[in-house]
Amino acid sequence: MSESASGWPLEMARLSWADDDTPSSAFFDDVYFSREGGFAESEHVFLAGNDLLNRFPLGQGTRILETGFGTGRNFLATALWFLETAPPHASLDFVSFEKHPIAAAALPGLAASQQRLADRWLEAHALLSERAGARLRSLQASLHDQWPDPVPGFHRRLLAGGRIRLTMIWGDANDQLPRLDGYFDAFYLDGFAPDRNPALWRDTLIARLGERAAPGATVATYSAARRVRDALSVAGFVTEKRPGFGRKREMLSARSPDVAAKAATAQPGGEGAIAVIGAGMAGTTVARQLSRRGREVAVFEAGPRAAGGGSGNPAGLVAPVISRDWNRLSQLTATGMGFMRAALGELIDGQQSRFDGVIKLARSERHAERQAGIAAELQPDPTFAAWLGADELRVLSGVADIDSPGWWFPTAGWLRPRAIVEQWLGDSGIETRLKQPVSRIDGEPGQWWIETLDGERHGPFTEVVVAAGPDTGRLIEWLGRWIEPCRGQVSWGRPAATGHPPEQGRPLMREGYALDLPGGERLFGASFLPGDEGLEERGAEHEDNRGRLAAIAPSLAKALATECLAGRASLRATTPDRLPIVGRLSEGLWVTTGHGARGLTWSAWLAEYLASRIEGTPSPLPRDLAEGLDPMRFDERAARKAARATRGQGG
Repeated sequence: MSESASGWPLEMARLSWADDDTPSSAFFDDVYFSREGGFAESEHVFLAGNDLLNRFPLGQGTRILETGFGTGRNFLATALWFLETAPPHASLDFVSFEKHPIAAAALPGLAASQQRLADRWLEAHALLSERAGARLRSLQASLHDQWPDPVPGFHRRLLAGGRIRLTMIWGDANDQLPRLDGYFDAFYLDGFAPDRNPALWRDTLIARLGERAAPGATVATYSAARRVRDALSVAGFVTEKRPGFGRKREMLSARSPDVAAKAATAQPGGEGAIAVIGAGMAGTTVARQLSRRGREVAVFEAGPRAAGGGSGNPAGLVAPVISRDWNRLSQLTATGMGFMRAALGELIDGQQSRFDGVIKLARSERHAERQAGIAAELQPDPTFAAWLGADELRVLSGVADIDSPGWWFPTAGWLRPRAIVEQWLGDSGIETRLKQPVSRIDGEPGQWWIETLDGERHGPFTEVVVAAGPDTGRLIEWLGRWIEPCRGQVSWGRPAATGHPPEQGRPLMREGYALDLPGGERLFGASFLPGDEGLEERGAEHEDNRGRLAAIAPSLAKALATECLAGRASLRATTPDRLPIVGRLSEGLWVTTGHGARGLTWSAWLAEYLASRIEGTPSPLPRDLAEGLDPMRFDERAARKAARATRGQGG
């Protein structure tokens, strides 16, 4: 990825406030919205300018793309109008770019200011219901509670029970828009004034918006500048001037033609029952994301209980991976961590999950030098990642004999996967069928059948998602050569009284990891044995895990008696490039597998991506990242390699 596309370093917004609660940007020396009233301006310019006040009640206009998220005021006004007027079955996709996102520390002050503005707007509004004020406060609180980490890239958050899908893209819209996948019904052109922030009004950017327009898409902007009007016309929109808001005499509204050729790819939606094969974290999160979109889901699990594979371990870590080039692994883990944290919500209770930081130590002096260089180059915000010395890490961890520098990830954490899986499978719309090992999938698009080992046929299903971990290759034979089972054994025991007190510690990582659970057990590991499919508990691997624990800090291992250790072995599905396989196999047949040791970090995020693909709604993943997960990638790489070899022999 190029330096500009990676988005590092990410510069956060610098706000200043006028006496009338109007915020300004120090970067652009301009206000975020009209001094005549922020929410009223959003309604007049963007909602009315896109005719959404009339389209929402019909379940239309529900895919919106905005060029500048700013304070989130346009989103909040739009989400409120949607909830007030749209039919219950409708959902809203709102995607917005922001080069300088607001820091989480500034949100309380922003919330108070926006609430005062909202109260004045609602008091003068006759069309919204009496519940509108409470709804708006709930939306703002939910948004701020789920605020993304200061990490470049795509961040999706679900509000209003999943009816509203907000995708915030931290980074320059000119770099990030080409990575966006999806079609949109309405566009909000809301950057700072063209003379203050010309990059957000470039002809090339507006032309790309035209490429993302669904049939009959509309555009609205407060700017009536000739250059903006001309750029919209070149992009295929028919423009008109309308009365502006407040002191602005004019604004622009525009519409794209109803192009029937786009209709097949631009229209979202889906119906019919869906089968998911596998009740681990990967399958469960897919089932949950689909059920939240109103689909009926049947989950087939071979074992007597959900989470029988790696998801059955006592606990696991959710943490990012930092790289200099901000590669696919880094993007998936960083944004996946934030999505999982938001998905857990009230389950972050200190018992089922906890997100108050994870420490990842350097493996060697050379590794420490490389990581320190990455920290200096990327300059991550310390609320996401900080490179710290051993002294600081000893204080954060409560472990006195840590002797290495490392990364501190303040918003990373851990969860108990089986408890989470079992709770999420209880969602309405999900039927879990235990002791149902699947032997075969057959049928055709729209009419898929599942055959179980007892000879019974189940279906028909409109779609089938294979989330069977290492067993995926047995069901999808051509994919099997790229999926390798990998044994992993975790160990746990109760430290002696002189050991590291669980209530003081935070999870630690090096070659392995150490995690002290609320019940007093110390969980550590894990072994990694590609090709080994044994599931018995092994004493040799307990010793190997103790070695990994001692490498983190000798005191952690000394506090545990070897003879008192317990353990559990499970199989992970791994791939040649250590990235998961997620996407479409054929029409109506999908896969999510190969999650390796990081499934807890990114599974929910990738489930939301798969649900978006199945439903035909805007994707939460950048195009280039999604391409790197495609099930066909290994065969395509092998074919290119063979072609190069053939050309070389011919030469």
